[in-house]
Amino acid sequence: MKLKSVTSLLLLSVIWGVYYVATQRAVRVLSVFSVGIVVRFITMMILAVIMLAEGKFTDLFHTKGVTKRLFLIGGFGYLLDLTAFIGLSVSPAGSGTALLKCDVLFVNIISVLIYKYRFTRADWACSMVMLFGVFLVMGINFSSFRLGDAGNIFFILSALFVSINAFLIKSVQTSKVSAVSDHVVAFYNNFITMALFALSALFTGDFRQLAKIGGNAFIIVILLICSVGQSLIYIVYYDNLRRFPVWIVKVFLLLMPVVAALVSYMAFGERLVPMQYGGMAVVLLGALGILLEQKKKSQFQQNTVTEGVKEK
Repeated sequence: MKLKSVTSLLLLSVIWGVYYVATQRAVRVLSVFSVGIVVRFITMMILAVIMLAEGKFTDLFHTKGVTKRLFLIGGFGYLLDLTAFIGLSVSPAGSGTALLKCDVLFVNIISVLIYKYRFTRADWACSMVMLFGVFLVMGINFSSFRLGDAGNIFFILSALFVSINAFLIKSVQTSKVSAVSDHVVAFYNNFITMALFALSALFTGDFRQLAKIGGNAFIIVILLICSVGQSLIYIVYYDNLRRFPVWIVKVFLLLMPVVAALVSYMAFGERLVPMQYGGMAVVLLGALGILLEQKKKSQFQQNTVTEGVKEK
């Protein structure tokens, strides 16, 4: 795997980590639905400006052959947020966040069963090492953890929806029926999720919370950071999904909690305990293992091609 490729994957973890911390701060003041509406509205404006500047805004109306999948992507985008929110309302956030990162397991299983991807033992081992490191960084207390708890079931559903959505996005990117840009996929995903958040806010009465934003400079800045972060996630995440196998993208996103912990420490003074530092080292060790294994696979493929050419 080339340095440029690794940089792109690492950049996504940094962006997502900052976005995660900013979102955590925002939902301390506003409801999840209110934050979702504002962030996705601003993100929609950013995406629209980008597409207008590129002269590709009209591409939004040329999605024949993939329109249904675009709506499904938006629907799953809403469901993964909704199920995570329900889980957080009835279970501890720590164990829930850990279960959400288990989407890497769903992605690996889907890759094997549906896409017939062949994982090496090192691939599985390094993925599990990174996931274990994530649990250490998050400080999960497994003595009180129960998989069958109602909240944990919703977290698992959210992780499943995240995994399915990644493959849906990949299927649209590689569609031979209609070649739509990543910006089009992002715009549909963002708009549909925003619309469903708005409907949910109407149902729950959370629209009234939007009044808290006016005059609150801190929350305005945080929401702007969230919006820019969400926009960058769409751009970098979709670009990575287009260029790499879904499982590689998801494995490297296990670095995101490490970034989030460091950002919380540097920006808000949240203390880190030795176990978290150890977890970071474990995650990085697993990531190094993945990189070395991918390099080994790449060299093997190159040698195979070279030998094939020589035989001819």
